[in-house]
Amino acid sequence: MLLAGRSLSVAMMVFGFLFLLGPILIVVVSSFTSASYLTFPPTEYSVRWYAEVFSLSWFTRSIVSSFVIAIIATAISAVVGILVARALARGTFKAKALVELVVLTPLLLPVIVLGFALFNILVYFALEGNNFVNLIGGHVLITVPFVVRSVWSAMAGTDISLEEASLGLGAPPFVTFMNVVLPMARPGIVSGGILAFTYSFNDVSLSIFLTGPSATTLPVQMMSHIEYSADPTPAAISTIMLTITLVIFVITSRTVGLKIFAEK
Repeated sequence: MLLAGRSLSVAMMVFGFLFLLGPILIVVVSSFTSASYLTFPPTEYSVRWYAEVFSLSWFTRSIVSSFVIAIIATAISAVVGILVARALARGTFKAKALVELVVLTPLLLPVIVLGFALFNILVYFALEGNNFVNLIGGHVLITVPFVVRSVWSAMAGTDISLEEASLGLGAPPFVTFMNVVLPMARPGIVSGGILAFTYSFNDVSLSIFLTGPSATTLPVQMMSHIEYSADPTPAAISTIMLTITLVIFVITSRTVGLKIFAEK
């Protein structure tokens, strides 16, 4: 009976991994086809579609835009998220519950609803032409909750007596915040920042409402390409984006360590 239970657990675990990783493996393998359309498994393997990707005029422009927007949005979200998390973790003001609700609401609502609402607001105030600024603002809106939750959790688990000791020894509040609070909250800041950057870089649902002639993102351009073409170019781009994500996690592993996601 015990052996049957363990076998069932292993089988369910394997099925779970296949369910999660199967589609990704199919996309990666399909990107190396030599055919002019998506096929799995490929009859012949080739890297022709990777060469095609770098020959597309919109690829370089959109991937640079995605990186810049994600970096700026993550930086702003980190600053705002740290301050809000600090207030929620240590504050005792009356509107604390309201602040928590407002900040974390983007996690509760479908992103496409937020995008449509934000688009209508921008149209009402005749600001829809500022695509780059609008994209940054929209991405900050949906990434701040990730930073707040991560940093809030980290700050809530820290020893407040260390802050009190620093203040008691004469350190100004700002010095205590920079030299005591932030180092203790580092795991939450790093993990929240990585989650925010990844989410911003890969977002489609909100970005599609905010893009325009002056600025767009890679995922939105990919979706537009899929609408008019059935070639394997999007599979090659998806593999490139997957590689970028893996590189980010490898760098994180070599610098601060992946255990940063589990630390409190």
